[in-house]
Amino acid sequence: LGEPLEPGTPPDPLVQTFLRRQQRLEQQQRRREAGLAQRLLRFLRKKFYLFRRSALMTCISLRNLALGRPPLQQLAQEVAFANWRGEEEEAQPERGD
Repeated sequence: LGEPLEPGTPPDPLVQTFLRRQQRLEQQQRRREAGLAQRLLRFLRKKFYLFRRSALMTCISLRNLALGRPPLQQLAQEVAFANWRGEEEEAQPERGD
Protein backbone atom coordinates (compact mmCIF):
# COMPACT_ATOMS: atom_id res chain seq x y z
CA LEU A 1 0.00 0.00 0.00
CA GLY A 2 2.60 2.57 1.02
CA GLU A 3 5.52 1.03 -0.85
CA PRO A 4 6.57 2.29 -4.29
CA LEU A 5 6.33 -0.11 -7.21
CA GLU A 6 9.43 -1.82 -8.54
CA PRO A 7 10.81 -0.29 -11.75
CA GLY A 8 9.26 -1.88 -14.82
CA THR A 9 6.13 -3.04 -12.99
CA PRO A 10 2.95 -1.70 -14.62
CA PRO A 11 0.65 0.14 -12.20
CA ASP A 12 -2.83 -1.18 -11.52
CA PRO A 13 -5.31 -0.10 -14.27
CA LEU A 14 -7.83 0.92 -11.62
CA VAL A 15 -5.25 3.23 -10.02
CA GLN A 16 -4.38 4.73 -13.41
CA THR A 17 -8.06 5.39 -14.13
CA PHE A 18 -8.53 7.03 -10.74
CA LEU A 19 -5.45 9.25 -11.22
CA ARG A 20 -6.61 10.32 -14.70
CA ARG A 21 -10.04 11.17 -13.29
CA GLN A 22 -8.52 13.19 -10.46
CA GLN A 23 -6.27 15.04 -12.91
CA ARG A 24 -9.26 15.83 -15.15
CA LEU A 25 -11.25 17.13 -12.17
CA GLU A 26 -8.34 19.37 -11.12
CA GLN A 27 -8.09 20.76 -14.66
CA GLN A 28 -11.82 21.51 -14.69
CA GLN A 29 -11.52 23.28 -11.35
CA ARG A 30 -8.60 25.40 -12.62
CA ARG A 31 -10.65 26.33 -15.71
CA ARG A 32 -13.60 27.41 -13.58
CA GLU A 33 -11.38 29.57 -11.39
CA ALA A 34 -9.53 31.14 -14.34
CA GLY A 35 -9.96 34.80 -15.06
CA LEU A 36 -11.86 36.25 -17.99
CA ALA A 37 -8.70 36.82 -20.07
CA GLN A 38 -7.54 33.22 -19.62
CA ARG A 39 -10.97 31.84 -20.47
CA LEU A 40 -11.19 34.01 -23.58
CA LEU A 41 -7.69 32.95 -24.64
CA ARG A 42 -8.57 29.26 -24.18
CA PHE A 43 -11.80 29.74 -26.18
CA LEU A 44 -9.96 31.46 -29.04
CA ARG A 45 -7.21 28.83 -29.05
CA LYS A 46 -9.78 26.02 -29.26
CA LYS A 47 -11.61 27.75 -32.12
CA PHE A 48 -8.36 28.45 -33.95
CA TYR A 49 -7.31 24.79 -33.89
CA LEU A 50 -10.83 23.69 -34.88
CA PHE A 51 -10.81 26.06 -37.87
CA ARG A 52 -7.23 25.07 -38.76
CA ARG A 53 -8.12 21.36 -38.74
CA SER A 54 -11.27 21.96 -40.79
CA ALA A 55 -9.40 23.98 -43.42
CA LEU A 56 -6.57 21.45 -43.69
CA MET A 57 -8.90 18.47 -43.92
CA THR A 58 -10.94 20.25 -46.59
CA CYS A 59 -7.79 20.95 -48.61
CA ILE A 60 -6.65 17.34 -48.26
CA SER A 61 -10.08 16.08 -49.37
CA LEU A 62 -10.25 18.41 -52.39
CA ARG A 63 -6.74 17.43 -53.45
CA ASN A 64 -7.65 13.75 -53.12
CA LEU A 65 -10.72 14.28 -55.29
CA ALA A 66 -8.75 16.14 -57.95
CA LEU A 67 -5.54 14.11 -58.00
CA GLY A 68 -6.45 10.77 -56.46
CA ARG A 69 -5.52 9.30 -53.12
CA PRO A 70 -1.83 9.53 -52.13
CA PRO A 71 0.06 6.68 -50.42
CA LEU A 72 -1.36 5.79 -47.01
CA GLN A 73 1.80 6.88 -45.18
CA GLN A 74 1.63 10.37 -46.69
CA LEU A 75 -2.09 10.60 -45.93
CA ALA A 76 -1.48 9.52 -42.33
CA GLN A 77 1.20 12.19 -41.92
CA GLU A 78 -1.09 14.88 -43.34
CA VAL A 79 -3.97 13.90 -41.06
CA ALA A 80 -1.62 13.80 -38.04
CA PHE A 81 -0.43 17.31 -38.95
CA ALA A 82 -4.04 18.49 -39.26
CA ASN A 83 -4.87 17.02 -35.83
CA TRP A 84 -1.86 18.65 -34.11
CA ARG A 85 -2.95 21.08 -31.41
CA GLY A 86 0.34 22.77 -30.57
CA GLU A 87 1.87 23.21 -27.15
CA GLU A 88 -1.40 22.31 -25.42
CA GLU A 89 -1.14 18.72 -26.66
CA GLU A 90 2.58 18.45 -25.95
CA ALA A 91 1.95 19.42 -22.32
CA GLN A 92 -0.83 16.80 -22.01
CA PRO A 93 0.27 13.73 -24.00
CA GLU A 94 -2.65 11.40 -23.08
CA ARG A 95 -5.86 13.30 -23.68
CA GLY A 96 -9.10 11.54 -24.26
CA ASP A 97 -10.89 14.31 -26.22
